[in-house]
Amino acid sequence: MADDTLNDVLIDRLRSFLSKPNENLDGIRSAAARLHSRCASQDKATRERTLERVWRRHDGAIPLVLSLLESVRDQVTCCSLAGILHECVSPRAVKYRSPALSQLTSLNATQLIIKLLMQLSGKESQISDMLLYELVWIIAQLSQKDSKFSVKVRLTGSARTFHNILRLHYNNPKLLYPLLIVFKSLSRNVTTSTVLVKDGIVSTMEKVIVSIGYSPSPKLRLSLNVMHSLTRSKLCCTKMAKEDFVPLLLRIFERWERYNGKMRLRILTYTIITLKHLSNTKIGRKAIKSSNGLNLLYKFCVLCPNDRTYDSLLPRVASIIGTCMDKKVLPIDTTGPVLFSLPVLKTENSDTSDNTTGSGMRTSSSRETTPSADGSVAESFDNNDDDDDDASDKTQESDAGHGPYAIPPPILRDMDDLCQYAAFFQENVVTSNQEARTFEEKCIPRAKSYQEFGTHGCDSLGEHRDYWLINDRDGLRSDSYLGSCHLQHQEPSNDENSFWQKEVERRLNNYMRTVRSHSSCSCYDVYKREMTWKASSDPAMNSNLQNSLHMMGLTILSDIPKHSSVHYAYCAIASKVNTVYPVVKVAYPDMVGGDGSGQLYPLHIKDRKVCRAKLMTSVERAVHPHLLLDRVVYDLDGLIQQDAIAKGNDSGEKHLYNIDERRVGHRDLLKHHLLFESRFESGNLRKVVQIGLHEYELILLPDVNSVKHHQWFYFEVSNMEANVTYTFNIVNCEKQNSQFNYGMKPIMYSVIEAKEGRPGWVRAGSDICYYRNNYQNLHGRSRSWYLTTSFSMTFPHDNDVCYIAYHFPYPYSLLMTQIWKWSLSVDPSLIYFRTDCLCYSLNNNETPLLTITSPDMESNRIKDREVVFLTARVHPGESNASWVMHGTIQYLLSNAPAAIMVRNKFVFKIVPMLNMEGVINGCHRCGLSDEDLNRRWSRPNQYLHPVIYHSKGLIEYCARIMNKAPFMFCDYHGHSRRKNVFLYGCCNAGSWNQVDRSNSDDPVDYLMLPYLMQHFSKAFNLQACNFRVERMREATARVTIWREFGVKRSYTMESSFCGCDQGFYQGYHLDTIHLKEIGANFCEAMACLKDEGGWKADITPEEAARLAGLTSKEQLDESPPMSEISDNSDFSSDEDFH
Repeated sequence: MADDTLNDVLIDRLRSFLSKPNENLDGIRSAAARLHSRCASQDKATRERTLERVWRRHDGAIPLVLSLLESVRDQVTCCSLAGILHECVSPRAVKYRSPALSQLTSLNATQLIIKLLMQLSGKESQISDMLLYELVWIIAQLSQKDSKFSVKVRLTGSARTFHNILRLHYNNPKLLYPLLIVFKSLSRNVTTSTVLVKDGIVSTMEKVIVSIGYSPSPKLRLSLNVMHSLTRSKLCCTKMAKEDFVPLLLRIFERWERYNGKMRLRILTYTIITLKHLSNTKIGRKAIKSSNGLNLLYKFCVLCPNDRTYDSLLPRVASIIGTCMDKKVLPIDTTGPVLFSLPVLKTENSDTSDNTTGSGMRTSSSRETTPSADGSVAESFDNNDDDDDDASDKTQESDAGHGPYAIPPPILRDMDDLCQYAAFFQENVVTSNQEARTFEEKCIPRAKSYQEFGTHGCDSLGEHRDYWLINDRDGLRSDSYLGSCHLQHQEPSNDENSFWQKEVERRLNNYMRTVRSHSSCSCYDVYKREMTWKASSDPAMNSNLQNSLHMMGLTILSDIPKHSSVHYAYCAIASKVNTVYPVVKVAYPDMVGGDGSGQLYPLHIKDRKVCRAKLMTSVERAVHPHLLLDRVVYDLDGLIQQDAIAKGNDSGEKHLYNIDERRVGHRDLLKHHLLFESRFESGNLRKVVQIGLHEYELILLPDVNSVKHHQWFYFEVSNMEANVTYTFNIVNCEKQNSQFNYGMKPIMYSVIEAKEGRPGWVRAGSDICYYRNNYQNLHGRSRSWYLTTSFSMTFPHDNDVCYIAYHFPYPYSLLMTQIWKWSLSVDPSLIYFRTDCLCYSLNNNETPLLTITSPDMESNRIKDREVVFLTARVHPGESNASWVMHGTIQYLLSNAPAAIMVRNKFVFKIVPMLNMEGVINGCHRCGLSDEDLNRRWSRPNQYLHPVIYHSKGLIEYCARIMNKAPFMFCDYHGHSRRKNVFLYGCCNAGSWNQVDRSNSDDPVDYLMLPYLMQHFSKAFNLQACNFRVERMREATARVTIWREFGVKRSYTMESSFCGCDQGFYQGYHLDTIHLKEIGANFCEAMACLKDEGGWKADITPEEAARLAGLTSKEQLDESPPMSEISDNSDFSSDEDFH
């Protein structure tokens, strides 16, 4: 009690002198000295009671001490006052340190101490060492707590002051440690570190390290930490190389075996990272090599302890060795083997409206935009078409405007232009017989003969062409982007059914050509009306009628007989698909259905010893390249050239098939290596080099017209021996990390296993590792390198034909085959199912649009139902998105109670494959225009991005013409770096834009579906969901549909390529059966949203608060947990993830 009274008396005395501090120096000096001695007392009880009294916020002792410190001019008194603050923030004041630091930061103590240091350092009389020590110690502690410390130093211009103090006192062991803590914080800021480098910090730090010596100590660790941060600047690396700092670093590194414990690991880490930064500059690499650095680094790789704690160092050292050695590039041409010629767009320097508004192309200009030599687009087509590929932050921000309110206004299309999409909402038109006759008289012109229109489509309309294309404002033929519903002409037959079928086909073709120009009426109803009366009197024709109704919009399916086998249908469809790369066969797994085995496969457990061995092998091969076998066993570039020569005299149609079942069991005796093939749909393999007896390096194709985006792979191997381990190294991967490091396995399909009754893709492979190799990526960032996906496989049978893929393939032909199968199985009395061709892609392939709902009923009219838009596969490498969409469509066409409920409530408009050109040609990210189509939704170009343009047009038609914004939009994706299934949504509270944040929304609207998915789906992870609207994502489908059309339930559903780390499937991969289950779960969750008014009214305030908790400010400020990404992978690159 007496101690508390004495503390109060001392603080009150200091407070009484505050008004005139310099007139009462003796009293202040005495009280401050006594209070300081009590704060630093050896008696623990006295010290703790005094510190508790000082830092107590409501008593104002700390503000009092700061005020006196600022105003008193006596250095002895200042030393006592600073000592009081020092004791408050001292590490031994465990209980009081954190609140004291927080209070000092809030009181702007940082600026005050910096100002005081600058004043005292500028005087002619030198500052006392004790006062300097106290002030530097306080500022060292504040620098670790104050997040704005570097900014405050920059604004006060005190960086050189601190450097001057270090330059004068680098030999002072007592002062050096807190100074290094300060420089540790300053070196992390780009601006202050640049100022320090220009002021000569490199030479000063060299003196500091020399004075410290090479013995392990906290000061040496801090010094290396400072250098590790400073060398992120190329200027610092250059100065270090010029001032012979590199040999000093290497001497420290050479003595690593003399260090012990955690200190050894930290000193090694900072030294290696500093050397890594130096190796990124030419002069740094030269300095490392001239100082015998490569031998020291190689010696470390050989002698590195076989301990998990060193696994993060080994890939960094290997990276330095590879960087410093002579440049090694992939043995392929820099461009792809085939370039696709994009449409040539002409522009004019006028104020005409943007070409994305549907008002026509610009025609008068001397400039043309064409693909450049490397396959990229040489110039932007329009100022409004500048969304960046792969969402570069800088470009996206410029696209979004500047300032908190700058969002570019949406580009609305002409109302007349939007009317073309009426043809895709035929289910909404229900006419009487009289209306039908009137419509037929007005809209269906009478052709002279069926042959005039039925054989050649819209290109052979002859004298009637101007009539059919009356609304073709866009300068291109209408059938290049509207639904092509003409059916292939069939030879006349004496059979009565053929006569009626031919007559209806004639009328349908005539009508659809009119729809392309008028686009205001329903061809479905006209077709159905003219066919139904005949079918009612001829039951044999009824099934043919219904199939025609379902598939009338897709010409690729029009001539496949109803009773064909699935194998025949798939081959017939694949033979009609237009490809950029030549194809010679259909892949066996896709032809037979493409499903997985349906088993649960556990995640792979990475063997760190195997990965270390592979990394060391990579280093050995970089140092001794002559040890490689180096035999090319597959070269797509050469095969394409041979194919071009062979086809010079052959202009016939292609007929694709598969004979793998006949190939198995036969061996090529002249070749003693594996045989590879990828010239089939979605295949991706460019070159294979045999480097060992059973080891191969594989090089993947880039996306078409691109030199990057390597991740997806799909190829065939044969000529193997059973029970022999083969190693495959895919050496041109680009992502800095991969799920292959966290349990993911590739998949394998065996034809022999399928023949023996065990069909399906299986997870296979061992010794899986993902690491940086020695091949330089000439098209990446400066001095960037490719990464290797390495795995080994043992095949179960001799001379089998096996397929290996990144994930379960789902090619375009498989989708069209599934649509054909669904069309044959649907009961039209229960389900309204229609397929249309939304548009043609750049390579003239059809884009299927599916419409699913219940048939029109008097009590539940189709036109009164809500519309739901679903899309998938905008990124072609995300094949899991197609399997989830497959599950959704399959469930919607089933008789499950929830499926019936959602069909009765909603009309589903589904575009199951947005980027079919990328899928067909084995691309990973982009299509034929080398653009990420999910960054083109805000301003799609109708000629370069036709599928996105017309998919958005459908939604705009629904919102503006029908005055019915979609109830929901969901874009299905796959995720390569996270596990589980989760949703991205949009909310005002999570938006980057201040205007959005000022408008409140109802969290229940966008959060109910994720909560329901958590209930229905075993693979769904609610905690991974995110509802932030980021500036760089403004051009994505999710954000564009939310912002431009007011769709509050606008989602992206992500499913992992790998598997799950929570829930029922924790520790297991996801198979196709599980992916389809997720699609079905999505429909079940939607069924619970059926009566929105009812369930929203029943939600209690407590439930609403719980739902809103998912988008609380705390959760919006933090990204969802990404343990895989944040984990410092043992054998992945040390660079930032992308």
